[in-house]
Amino acid sequence: MRSRFAAAVVALVALVPLACGQDKKGSARKAREDRQAQVEELVKDFIKARKEADDAFRAAQNDRERAAAEAKLPREADFLPRIHKLIDGDAKDDAAGEALALAVFGFQTKDERVYDALARNFVKTDRIQRFVQMAVEGAPDAAKPVLANVLAENPSKVLKGMACFALGAMAFEKDDPKADREAEVYFTRVEKEFADVAVGRGETLGERAKGGLFELRNLRVGMQAPAAESRTLKGEKASLADYRGKVVVLDVWATWCVPCKEMIPHEREMVEKFRNKPFALISVSVDEEKKELEEFLGKEPMPWTHWWDGPDAPFVKQWNIHTFPTIYVIDAKGVIRYKHIRGEELEKAVEK
Repeated sequence: MRSRFAAAVVALVALVPLACGQDKKGSARKAREDRQAQVEELVKDFIKARKEADDAFRAAQNDRERAAAEAKLPREADFLPRIHKLIDGDAKDDAAGEALALAVFGFQTKDERVYDALARNFVKTDRIQRFVQMAVEGAPDAAKPVLANVLAENPSKVLKGMACFALGAMAFEKDDPKADREAEVYFTRVEKEFADVAVGRGETLGERAKGGLFELRNLRVGMQAPAAESRTLKGEKASLADYRGKVVVLDVWATWCVPCKEMIPHEREMVEKFRNKPFALISVSVDEEKKELEEFLGKEPMPWTHWWDGPDAPFVKQWNIHTFPTIYVIDAKGVIRYKHIRGEELEKAVEK
């Protein structure tokens, strides 16, 4: 039976070219679909592993459980052979592009085959689009040479603009004087050459670059905090200037933001601890509707100052706020002393 079955399989395989030989386009389409299915499965497995790890991290109560959660993270060694399979044979299609993007953004890989494939087959073409779109939202250091090559060699204004902005954003995130100067060069170039390139929710690269430049020039630690105005839950005007003479924690958050909500119990403790001190905690919600915030506050006690002027509030846009929570600690003279800190580190900063 085994030999007859094997012979049948050989015969069937031999007939495939005859059945499809008259339709090379159909055969090529089937091959593309198969490769696309492979990359979709690859991404699906990656997302599943990340979710399982994230869920385990949130539930972890001790170091042993946190280590077990970390072990659930997707490992490059498990995925790289599948990625190599998709880029082998000088592959230049969308499936290969997706696989390469996953290797860089999912694993921050240093694999030479990945970067060789990007440089050889993608940097000068529109197939690099997925890569640069992801880079606009944040990119690892390993992506920098690829983005620099796209900016220098790709003929598309859109892709060059995205690469230019991404390079500026990468430098910006380092938050040191040398990197800040580099970020300012890239953002200034975006404003001059690529300002009209659309990205995200109706935004343009020019608008994003403007926000980055404002933050570089006005919102670094040691700078005097610029004006910040919003509205109270009663709809009355509110201003950061009203709190001069107090240490202020400005917390930009949303009721749908899990890390924001995880901060609430400690924030309650901190507010109580500094109740008789010159201190103010101001939570600025970016929820779509004020009703959502009010309903949340009705269930979750947050006994401190709250501002709301919608997700597109002028203050939120001007201060270049894209991640939540965004935290600023401002001293009694209005000088920014700390940024992006939470928990005990935040409490110690206020105390200091």
